[in-house]
Amino acid sequence: MNVTRDEAEQALKDIGKAASKVVELKGYHHGAPHFLVWGLVWLVANTITQFWPQYAGTAWMTCLAVGMVSSTVIGVLQSRRVRHGAAAVDMNIGRKIGITSGIMFVFIFCLLTIAQPESSREANAMISILFPFLYMCAGLWAGWRLFAIGLVSAAAIMVGFHFIDEWFDLWMGVFAGGSLIAGGLWLRSS
Repeated sequence: MNVTRDEAEQALKDIGKAASKVVELKGYHHGAPHFLVWGLVWLVANTITQFWPQYAGTAWMTCLAVGMVSSTVIGVLQSRRVRHGAAAVDMNIGRKIGITSGIMFVFIFCLLTIAQPESSREANAMISILFPFLYMCAGLWAGWRLFAIGLVSAAAIMVGFHFIDEWFDLWMGVFAGGSLIAGGLWLRSS
């Protein structure tokens, strides 16, 4: 059987597309649990803030700590699985996610120091809006679903900030946190 140059070239393109799709789906699979964790963090912390504002600080600190520990454990477990059958490049993903998270927290600290929001509502919106835009940027590189999750989350935050007054924290929990949970389930299904 003879293969023409054009057929070989097309076969290589098809292999490249298939490999890219596998990497994209693998990224979705690894990202899904993190979206679920952080969606639950937003849901629980914002709901407590809405109904028991006197516990807002404690709720956020506790939920953020649980989220960070959960994401770290998930990342370590994923990294261990990766070591037993994937390229070394994939093993660096967990480390890069951890460093990126640290950078984001420092950025948030700097942002709040510079902007000095006048209310917890403004602070919540300012901090929360950062992440959907990061998801959209990541989506440009890693897959359109991340972009879509970021877009929906950003829209929910902006609608809540501009149109929902009394129930803003609950809105943020249900719609912004809920979009991450739905996004995590969507990524998991791929």
